[in-house]
Amino acid sequence: MRLLLITFELDAHSPALAWQARVATELGRLCDRVVVLTHRVGAFEPQRNVTVVTLPPILQRAPARWVGGRWLTNVLVWRLWRQHRFDVAFVHMNMEWAYRLAPAFTVLRLPVLLWYAHGAVTRRLRLAHRCVDAVVTSTPEGFRLPSTKVRTIGQGIDTTAFSIQPVDDQPADIITVSRISARKRIEILIDALAAIRRARPAEPLRLRVVGSALNDDDREYERALRARVRRLNLENDVDFIGHVPMSGIARYYASAFVHVNVSTTGSMDKTVLEALACGCPVLTSNVAFADFFRSQPDCLLDDDAPEAVAARILDLYDRRSLVDRDALRRLVHGRHDVATYCQKVVGELRRLTGRRQDTEAAVA
Repeated sequence: MRLLLITFELDAHSPALAWQARVATELGRLCDRVVVLTHRVGAFEPQRNVTVVTLPPILQRAPARWVGGRWLTNVLVWRLWRQHRFDVAFVHMNMEWAYRLAPAFTVLRLPVLLWYAHGAVTRRLRLAHRCVDAVVTSTPEGFRLPSTKVRTIGQGIDTTAFSIQPVDDQPADIITVSRISARKRIEILIDALAAIRRARPAEPLRLRVVGSALNDDDREYERALRARVRRLNLENDVDFIGHVPMSGIARYYASAFVHVNVSTTGSMDKTVLEALACGCPVLTSNVAFADFFRSQPDCLLDDDAPEAVAARILDLYDRRSLVDRDALRRLVHGRHDVATYCQKVVGELRRLTGRRQDTEAAVA
């Protein structure tokens, strides 16, 4: 099978999208040929059967953008098809290209699969949904439009990069790994740490925030968080680590007794699965994990008030020596790892190409 893969970027060191490089590599292993159309290329070494094409920047910027320059990318896709004759397209997260490239996809009669895993339902998502043949998502909460096109396939965690590491006998770190964004509600964790300090001031617990701000709104939010830390006299107890490459995050999970996730994205947050793959216990209030943790309800936060979060964190802290790290990893490995994810994606792609072939045979 020859695949056109459309992504935001290919960069193993990306603050937010490093997994797109891993997905491209794995799809290259599973397909005969992969042509990747992307906005940016960083740290990425393609296999021999993977061709990387960067979207022409001049078409994405003003003034060309104002007169429909992005739509001219249809010509590029047509030329790439003439050269590589791909059978199917996979739009990975970058949903706008599902409708921007719809003219080329239609002319080429190219089946299109979209990956979308987020709680938001926007006009752009509705338009993208109309233009694709099928959608894959992580959980039912990750795609909230009623549709017969949707398949739920789980997430794709690199369980080679995220694996169980040697740990201290008595870890005392609370971590959260995420983009610094208001949607992640990191202020709840700061307030929870303040509650812990009031309840048990002698305990050596600290909060480590691993991640960076990506835009002006995020940077304003980070300034507010730092001011909150100062106001609560927690300067010695809260560390803003900043961006850490994917290859270095596992050691932070290893140094922690819990990873806490209170985001409101409404989709299966990969950092929760990364922590589990490293054998690190988690607490999350994310509704997308309700079914995932049906057999482990202790991982779910049903009350995200800071005092309630503090109580749950202290309970885990007191039981940290009893954690079965291998059992936590088994929740991810073989179910939500990148190899399994890509196998499921390829299965959906083959289903689409088979459906197209059946249609063409019926018309003939």
